[in-house]
Amino acid sequence: MANIDPYIKQIQDAVYGEEVRSSIINALQKVNDDNESYQQLKKDVIAAKDNVDSQVSAFDAKVAEAQTTITNLTNATSAANTAKTNLQNATSTANTAKTNLTNATSAANTKKGEVEAATAAANTAKTNAENAKTNLDTTITSANNAKTALQGVIDNANSIKATLDSTNKTAATAKSNLETAISDAITAKNQLQNVIDDAGNIKAELSGVITQANTAKTNLDSSVVTANAVLQSLSAENSSASSNLEELRSENFNSQEILAGVADLRAYLGLTDEDILGVQVDYKNKTFTRIAGAVNLTNGADFDRFSMYGGRKRCNVADDGTIVAWHGDADYAEDGSMGQVMVYQPKFYYLVCPVVYDPIETGIGYHLRKANYYVSEKPRTGFRLHPAFYDANGNEIDYILDSAFEGSIWDADGGADGTGAYLLLDEQVMTVSADKFCSIAGAKPASGLTQNLTRPNIEQMAKNRGDNWHGDLIKPVSARQLLMIVELGMMNTQTGIGQGVVSIADNSAFNCSSLTGSTSSLGNGTGQAAQTINEKGGTTTTETASGKTAITWRGTENPWGNIWKFVYGINIWGNGAMGGGQPFICTDFNFAESKNSGNYEGAGFTVTNANGYISAMGYSTKCDWLFIASECLGNSSLPVGDYHYITPNLNGYRIARLGGRWAHGGIAGAFCWFLAYGVGARARDVGGRLVYVPTKDSQVYLAAIASWKEKMAA
Repeated sequence: MANIDPYIKQIQDAVYGEEVRSSIINALQKVNDDNESYQQLKKDVIAAKDNVDSQVSAFDAKVAEAQTTITNLTNATSAANTAKTNLQNATSTANTAKTNLTNATSAANTKKGEVEAATAAANTAKTNAENAKTNLDTTITSANNAKTALQGVIDNANSIKATLDSTNKTAATAKSNLETAISDAITAKNQLQNVIDDAGNIKAELSGVITQANTAKTNLDSSVVTANAVLQSLSAENSSASSNLEELRSENFNSQEILAGVADLRAYLGLTDEDILGVQVDYKNKTFTRIAGAVNLTNGADFDRFSMYGGRKRCNVADDGTIVAWHGDADYAEDGSMGQVMVYQPKFYYLVCPVVYDPIETGIGYHLRKANYYVSEKPRTGFRLHPAFYDANGNEIDYILDSAFEGSIWDADGGADGTGAYLLLDEQVMTVSADKFCSIAGAKPASGLTQNLTRPNIEQMAKNRGDNWHGDLIKPVSARQLLMIVELGMMNTQTGIGQGVVSIADNSAFNCSSLTGSTSSLGNGTGQAAQTINEKGGTTTTETASGKTAITWRGTENPWGNIWKFVYGINIWGNGAMGGGQPFICTDFNFAESKNSGNYEGAGFTVTNANGYISAMGYSTKCDWLFIASECLGNSSLPVGDYHYITPNLNGYRIARLGGRWAHGGIAGAFCWFLAYGVGARARDVGGRLVYVPTKDSQVYLAAIASWKEKMAA
């Protein structure tokens, strides 16, 4: 029988699968060799059997020999049995070896799985190590970049230090120049006294004229109530004139301002005409008084007979500026199918008479404490055409076109066929070079939620519509503001008309403004919509409460509230020592975000240096038409009720946005300014409006005037 114990021992002691395999093969080979021995033995048994058979055949003849043969056979059988036993033992050993082999194979497979798992873990560890190395490399790169940036900051700091050193030298020069200026000021003071003496002579002349007016008063029929009102107003204006002369003696006006004041005084005697409308605003005492032809008038129908009010008409306007339909015409539409929806604004003349004022101690110009604001549809002595009514060539024009609605966008390649479509839900897909800014009903105002809706980009999309189109501008805005306060007889426009869309709950993820067009039923009138549709993140809500519904003033929907509106043509600039900065006004239509020279001229007064509710407007003779606060110590109701946001001690540029947004409540209004926005800013709560400024004597211009006159005569 084959001895395979050594091989079994090798299998038991094997560590690796190859060693197990080799030991098993050796054991099997040994068993096989033993089997070959068994076969040979089997052949021998058969041969013995044949021999036995041969002996049996001769048994009868050879009994003795047979006995011997039987003995031999018995011996052979015994050997065969021994061989059989050995074979059985070998078979049992082989089976045992097979079982051991199976167990060894199972153990090998288990070891193989463990090896593979260890390999996978090693690969993962390798990958993590490689990632860690990559991150380390990135960190090293960032650190190097930060080092470079820090060096840049150091370099800039050194440059600033050099500039500061230079500035100190310049300051010394400035001090010398200031001393020279003081000397010149003393000379100017002497000249100023001469001008004041001249003003005294003018006062004497005014007294003579007043005497004549009193004589005329005696001759008037006492039953004419209007005449009595005229004389009362005349007496009040004379008192104001005397007060102004006394203040002229105490204030350090320059000679040009003195002469302008004298011209205003001469104009006072003619300010009782019925075609001159006015309001006196006493900012200090928070009171408002209708004056001149506005005495006893009520806003609305009483003002319709004056062209700058009753002549305001909604109309459809083609891209070339042609008026194609008027509100009330059969083909008039506000969905954009007939062009843009605009408001025809006839020209008017204005006069601002400062009654009480005091210098802005921390800046330039004056705080206006009390003033008379006048408007007239005709030229009058001392009046000027409002600056909104000049074209790009500097020519006086008879009208401009304000947008009826807040701005949305025409997507030049939008729509199912790619030929263009209005964006009705402020989809953030604008293309500045091709799309057009719009004024239509049924659209959510465009915003800078994710797209770059800045002042310059609104202006560009307005220009894409054609010549003379612009984003809203400071001069048309100021014209609307002046007309509103004279008609309403107050400056709190929310009290005069309605709250507007100012009480919608905010969600910082969306533009939460409401859709345009809910005042369509009011047409050219003034008032509050019955309901307004608000859209927020795909959900629409029909709002009916005050504070959540749109308002309109003579065809202009939402002049405040719903969404802030960018205003171009004005920049705020300060040097760190001018409070909230000085407004700079563009003198033409070549606008820039960061400019305070050339075609941008200073307004002549500085802006309030603190956020708050307006208590005084800034004033200068140059920009007496501008409504921006110089002081904010008021409240949410009086004298104006609107809020200003500014940058204290402004050093640099700021841009302007107007009116407040959907959640600003009493802060919002026609005079609510946000003057703390940096250049190039955009936001989800800021949009804009359109305005069209025609070219004098062009065919479109003349045709529009003729069409308006025909409409007014109908």
